[in-house]
Amino acid sequence: MNLTGDLFLALLILLTIGAFTGVILLWRRLSGRNWRAVLGRVGVLGGAQLMVVVLVAALANDYFGFYGSWHDLFGFATQTQSVFQNPDQVGTRGRGTGTALGAGGTVGRQLLSVQSISGLNLPSGTAPAVTGQTQNVTIQGAVTGLSTQAIVYFPPQYFQQAYQDYRFPVAIISTGYPGDLQALENRLKYPYRLLTGLNGHTDRPVVLVMTQPSPTSVGGTDTECTNVPGGPQVNTFWAQDIPTALEQAYPRLATDARSWGLMGDSTGGDCALKVSMMNSDRFGVAVSLSGDYNAPEDITTGNLYQNQQFRDENNVMWRLRNLAKPPIAVLLASSLTGENDISAVQEFVRLTRGTPLRTSTLLRNEGGHNFATWNAEIAPALQWLTNTLTSPTPLPRV
Repeated sequence: MNLTGDLFLALLILLTIGAFTGVILLWRRLSGRNWRAVLGRVGVLGGAQLMVVVLVAALANDYFGFYGSWHDLFGFATQTQSVFQNPDQVGTRGRGTGTALGAGGTVGRQLLSVQSISGLNLPSGTAPAVTGQTQNVTIQGAVTGLSTQAIVYFPPQYFQQAYQDYRFPVAIISTGYPGDLQALENRLKYPYRLLTGLNGHTDRPVVLVMTQPSPTSVGGTDTECTNVPGGPQVNTFWAQDIPTALEQAYPRLATDARSWGLMGDSTGGDCALKVSMMNSDRFGVAVSLSGDYNAPEDITTGNLYQNQQFRDENNVMWRLRNLAKPPIAVLLASSLTGENDISAVQEFVRLTRGTPLRTSTLLRNEGGHNFATWNAEIAPALQWLTNTLTSPTPLPRV
């Protein structure tokens, strides 16, 4: 029996009703004061309450898709399928020039400030040319006035002499909402996974910029990376302010749209698709892990869109059905069983077949809306992303 679905929920409802019926039927028989009666009352009440807790947890899991199967719930690994690219869609590749790490090239107002610098703590040491370097930074928006916290990871190649004239592609990685910025480094381990791919020669060097979908200055509102009418212009912050600040602070970054990509899970995945589709002149590549594929409006967003037309314009599926397809490459990650977005993924592939929007998929047999699933997807997704991003000149031969 599947962990999600009506049959399992119906069984739990019947068992919960049965548990409380048992309490009613057995209560008089267990009304004595001896220890057996006391234990009996504790047992039937505890059993009924446990069934309520299990039922509520199952209902929440069915709605939000935290765990898609028993294997997923108990941590048993399921095989990740290969990335599939539509056979009628062919991508292009290129590569690399640059200067040095630091805030060189800043003109006028400083848009990025560095709070701390550290290396990855690995057995091979912490030397930047071996394990790379992370910088905790604050990004200030020149256009929107918004600001956010971010973690920038520079791969070892950034510090190697052979790459001094190479311009590095950039991948902006986002959490879901509300999301924990540190989780991108500590739980999902993006820097470590990229470093593993680089050492295994499956990934190409890119600079990772890890952040959250809603700027820190917005507070607790879920903006869905939207230019909110009369409110924070978050889409503009992503498309203009973040790239401008990074390019100003780090002049060795590539600047072409095909050199910039977005990636994220949950709300972060939806932002990756939406922002790249609406700003294809800035971002040429996007990866969505369990994205929403719509324009959600709930207790976390409030009345975000204010009218149906604007909500439609922020719905990636509506854009696919009604607007021209932008010339970008996207990777959609989902699970055949256990995730609510699989039908949207399939429709996305169908709507983009034979168009300038090149769609690839990364599908697991089982999964859910959780860290276990994303941890299994990140390595192959990063491999696809780093090999799809381009740079102005070829990689050095080392």
